[in-house]
Amino acid sequence: MSVQRRLLPNISALAAFEAVARLGSFTAAAQELDLTQGAVSRQIRLLEDQFGRRLFERDSRNVSLSTSGEIYAEAVRSALGQLRDAALGLMSNRHSGILNLAILPTFGTRWLMPMIPDFVENNPDITINFVTRVGRFDFARERLDAAIHYGLPDWPEADSTLLVRETVAPVVSPEFLTGHAIASPADVGRLP
Repeated sequence: MSVQRRLLPNISALAAFEAVARLGSFTAAAQELDLTQGAVSRQIRLLEDQFGRRLFERDSRNVSLSTSGEIYAEAVRSALGQLRDAALGLMSNRHSGILNLAILPTFGTRWLMPMIPDFVENNPDITINFVTRVGRFDFARERLDAAIHYGLPDWPEADSTLLVRETVAPVVSPEFLTGHAIASPADVGRLP
């Protein structure tokens, strides 16, 4: 077996390892995976033999990750999550595209989200992933395709299009006004 092949563990063994690491029990992992406890133990032994390292410390009542197991569990959890995400993306977007869109929280919930069912009905091959943001963001680092935001069109590496102008006006409750005199716009600037 080549070195590269030797470093690629069996996916069933990884799933068993991740379940035992997360649940802290061979029995609970077996129940979750719909396997016998013996089958889970064999999968773990397969990994330990493959890498020549103990992944778990065992005694008659407990099982816990070894130091090597803790490091490996974090990497396996991440890798399985990426595989799961890739599979979901493949199954849900066979002939489609994905739009990663940053939005303002209130704008998204009050205006955009009510319009999404119509969009999905008319564009079933497009999946939209929403990210809510209030401050600046980096398109490349966050892997965003577009953003609906407010502010000046001075963001690096971005083309901006004005969608709508906004008028902002201060609003206060009658109770607030009784304790704070407002006679001019300058008074508003001094308020909390």
